Amino acid sequence: MLVSVVGATFMFVRDAAAADQASVFTPNFAAVDGFNGKAEAFAGSIANRSLYGSQGSLSIPLAGYYGAQIDGALGSYAHRGFAHLGGHLFWRDPAQGLIGVYTSYTGWNQFGGVHLGNVAGEGEYYFGRWTLQGIAGVEFGNSVSRNSSTLAVTPPAGGGGAPGLVATNNFTETYDIKTRFFDQINLKYYVSDNWDVFVGHRFQGGKNALALGTEVGMPISRGLMVTGFAEARVGENQFHGLWGGLRFYFGQKDKPLIQRHRQDDPTNWGTSNLFGIINNYTNSGGSSTTVFCDSSNPLQSDGTCGEPS
Repeated sequence: MLVSVVGATFMFVRDAAAADQASVFTPNFAAVDGFNGKAEAFAGSIANRSLYGSQGSLSIPLAGYYGAQIDGALGSYAHRGFAHLGGHLFWRDPAQGLIGVYTSYTGWNQFGGVHLGNVAGEGEYYFGRWTLQGIAGVEFGNSVSRNSSTLAVTPPAGGGGAPGLVATNNFTETYDIKTRFFDQINLKYYVSDNWDVFVGHRFQGGKNALALGTEVGMPISRGLMVTGFAEARVGENQFHGLWGGLRFYFGQKDKPLIQRHRQDDPTNWGTSNLFGIINNYTNSGGSSTTVFCDSSNPLQSDGTCGEPS
């Protein structure tokens, strides 16, 4: 009797463990399990300026262990539009990991247009409920500038009458995208089949940041899942932000989030590319002029009067 009880208990534990492993390692020998995609809407802030938009991906199965994905995004950052286009070409074994190449282009409508491109290697390694994933390579772009000026008016001693001193300060704002190394790396853990959390590192625009995020999903209908997600950056200078939203997965089959990530679509890195642009911002002071105004030489709308001191 005791032997029977012990044997039954062992078989139950073994079968439960096997079921858990099956949820992680469902056999699938294609890099992409049929045509699938995802779309999302997000909102938040980067460097204390508003961010909102949408992005999506389409994954395409190729021969055997090979697959491809196309990414796109449109949105607004600091009340100016941005657009993103990216592409992945990769080899993947859903039970082991992914190796591939990644390239993207991000443009932001600031100072007539500033853009950033990158080319990188991409990789993922799966071990149980853990995933190590990332891209690393070279980022590059253009340089744009804007000249501005500020006006400071000092009232005369005792008040009343025309202004006393009028100071005009000129300065230049620049986004200069340099060619340099960058990376985006995550260590992700699946708390359950439909819930992940990650911690990671970002080096973009020559600055470092800690990346944090989570995503939790719920099946809606056959082949469709909706998730809620949130991401944060904590780093040098303006390298900080927080955003989140809803993401919809469209696939050929019902499957949990962990399998969608390992059998369907690789990560869309698009939104984070904005940091590669804003981390290259500089503000330099230029010439300054001080003029004196009195009742016979009143202050003009262009900030001039009297003679330069």
